[in-house]
Amino acid sequence: MRDSNEERQMFDVKCAECGRDAKVPFQPSGDRPVYCNDCFKKQHGSRGGDRQMYDATCADCGGAAKVPFQPTGDRPVYCRDCFGKHRG
Repeated sequence: MRDSNEERQMFDVKCAECGRDAKVPFQPSGDRPVYCNDCFKKQHGSRGGDRQMYDATCADCGGAAKVPFQPTGDRPVYCRDCFGKHRG
């Protein structure tokens, strides 16, 4: 866990929507688009409450899952109950 006084590392990116330079608090993996703050809010709403959710099947228990990205089959998807078991 990060110390509350520790600065969060930011990473430079180019927004996939508008092309502006932006900083994000995670290292982009390159397999999904990354957005500046303004474009992210347009896509996902200010608190994420109106973002589109997709149906998926949990790779662990086989139960139903809702995820905020289109599952492509190239990586496992987990339901809310199983997700915590698979986080680093």
